[in-house]
Amino acid sequence: MTKAIIFDLDGTLLDTLEDIAISANYALTTLGFQAEPRGKYRYYVGEGVVKLFENIFAATPQENRIIQEAVRLFEEHYTKQFNQNTKLYEGVSKMLSFLQKRGYKMAILSNKPDSFVKMCAFKYLKKWHWEVVYGARENIPRKPDPQGAFDCAQALHASPEECYYLGDTSIDMLTANQAGMIAIGVLWGFRDKDELVENGAKFIVKEPSEVIKLLA
Repeated sequence: MTKAIIFDLDGTLLDTLEDIAISANYALTTLGFQAEPRGKYRYYVGEGVVKLFENIFAATPQENRIIQEAVRLFEEHYTKQFNQNTKLYEGVSKMLSFLQKRGYKMAILSNKPDSFVKMCAFKYLKKWHWEVVYGARENIPRKPDPQGAFDCAQALHASPEECYYLGDTSIDMLTANQAGMIAIGVLWGFRDKDELVENGAKFIVKEPSEVIKLLA
């Protein structure tokens, strides 16, 4: 059996919440809206930048031009300060080194814009070998559509059913299941156990060391 594993990025490998919140709040306040509490971003993120602002404005929907301007301001700001507070979650480095040593082929699949995913991977994850690193790409539907996961499986030279998929949100669990992959939900990220179980997690892990035990 091929040893292959696909990782979500934000909330799974990297704790990016603070920097996302800072840049999103910059966009909001620049446009005359109130900043949002950092904790709320745990539930806003996961579906891409446009959806991030649609989630923020859910109670008071805004015109598309406002959303697009918020996205522009966010991306402009995030490019400059994406690495101010972002860090690997504790134990992730050891987990990745173990998996690589054991011969697992690894990929990243995120709904974050592709350029940002590659930027973060180069800054924080270049110590490890990745067969492919994908963020949101033009003409490829975002997760939970399984197309990106299928693309990763192809790059990993594995069938979908041979792939583990590790993520922290319902979007990740739905992606894994729709792609026919083995869904592993992590509890150190942005969401809770109930959400992961309800959306098809086959395994739940509380910390990266449990991934090592699971896949050893």
